[in-house]
Amino acid sequence: MTKIENMREETGLGRLLSECFAGGELLRRELRLSRAQAERLAADYPAQVRPMGENWYEITFQGAYFHGN
Repeated sequence: MTKIENMREETGLGRLLSECFAGGELLRRELRLSRAQAERLAADYPAQVRPMGENWYEITFQGAYFHGN
């Protein structure tokens, strides 16, 4: 992977998270990500990243309320 591709992936991930988590209103979602994106998200953000299979991941940001837990 070239540096340009890596930058695009990181920028795309940030944009995706911004769009999907609506500025912090939502704290848990299921997203389809590449393995590299999921690893980057887990490393760079205060979020729990749980693989669900077939490139789907449950993303839970710190502070999310777990009903029943």
